[in-house]
Amino acid sequence: MKGERIGPYRLLAPLGRGGMGTVYRAEVQKTVAGLSAGTVVALKVIHAHLLETEGFFKRFLREAEIGQQVEHENVVRTYDCDALLVDGQQKNFLVMEHVEGQTLRDLLDELERVPEELCRHIGCEIARGLAAIHVAGVVHRDLKPENVLITEDHRVKVMDLGVAHLADEAIRLSMTGHFVGSVEYAAPEQFTGRGNGLDGRSDLYALGVVLYQMLVGRVPFQGTTPHAVLHDVIYEPPPPPRRINPNVSPALESVILKAIAKRPEQRFQRGPELTKALRAALAGQGTRVPTPPPPK
Repeated sequence: MKGERIGPYRLLAPLGRGGMGTVYRAEVQKTVAGLSAGTVVALKVIHAHLLETEGFFKRFLREAEIGQQVEHENVVRTYDCDALLVDGQQKNFLVMEHVEGQTLRDLLDELERVPEELCRHIGCEIARGLAAIHVAGVVHRDLKPENVLITEDHRVKVMDLGVAHLADEAIRLSMTGHFVGSVEYAAPEQFTGRGNGLDGRSDLYALGVVLYQMLVGRVPFQGTTPHAVLHDVIYEPPPPPRRINPNVSPALESVILKAIAKRPEQRFQRGPELTKALRAALAGQGTRVPTPPPPK
């Protein structure tokens, strides 16, 4: 698709492909969505199979339009979303701020485990971005290392805001074996029939999983199939991080275990609360947070 035009955008080079779609570096050809000609953006072409459900794209557009209202230094801007015919085929796409840097997934592939000080910085920055998203009345629903960008000057940005419904669809498809989405990072309530009432605490759960992975080199729940992971996410207590990596501080371990508690009311309720706990734990001022009881 390199060199192809989608409406006012010309595709320059592919940047990556994931469960939601393929992302391209693209250039604005004429002024659109407040962007002047020549502006470089990231354009994600959504996989067609994720949009087959009746009314799904309409919901996606509504979610993306809300995402356009979020302006924060720790959130990748959403500029535009649309559906256009290209050579007789409908292309559903999302246009985002282009940010030079690497994903947290890339960093994890390099380091496997992240030092606590860097973990604190990344975790606090993500929490700040999530707080801005939640204030706008949006739930991200698909926070994972692939959706966190780290720039060369160490700024951290949450991306893929505006694909919340696609994330939920990916999880549902994963349970049928057709597509493996972000099951490992999804909160229990996303599987138990309460997904329509999700709030920011589900995103903070995902951040807890990301923090866990940064410190121990793996997610809390690993299974050979999405069904096995799903079962453990809902019913099994996570292995304490210090059991896997004894170098994790007790205070930070307790913060993470609270963040990934099974029930939303047992977790941190807002991003600033989690940020404060992270800063205190890694400054040596934190105390152990009581571990939530296991689910019954």
